[in-house]
Amino acid sequence: MIAQKRTKQRLSIADNSQYLRIGSKHKGAYFKKSLIIYIEACESYSWIHLIDGSKVLSSKTIGYYEELFSNENFTRIHRSYLINPLHLKRYEPRYRLVHLYGEHVLSVSHRKNRLIAKMAQNQELSTPFRMAV
Repeated sequence: MIAQKRTKQRLSIADNSQYLRIGSKHKGAYFKKSLIIYIEACESYSWIHLIDGSKVLSSKTIGYYEELFSNENFTRIHRSYLINPLHLKRYEPRYRLVHLYGEHVLSVSHRKNRLIAKMAQNQELSTPFRMAV
């Protein structure tokens, strides 16, 4: 009876598109996608930074996560960073800096500067995200 409940719980999490599984086949953890602040590239690995201040190392590249989260509106702002726009607080176009939840400040590449500025103008009215002047 207990084994059946655990199996049903695992299937409901595995089938849900709100979760991301990180780890190996037998040892791994599920994380809600909405709790991810940003993903940082580190050679052929990725650090996933979570809202509680912890970070998890993944053996997947940032390009893998960029494709995986393409429908989730995650945005690549630099060759090293993939951010979750839900956690944006402020953007400084003059210095090309993005301020995220939890006092994280990331640089924006020169080529992505216009994309982030347009995103800031579109979200200015609907979210608490601010564009610094």
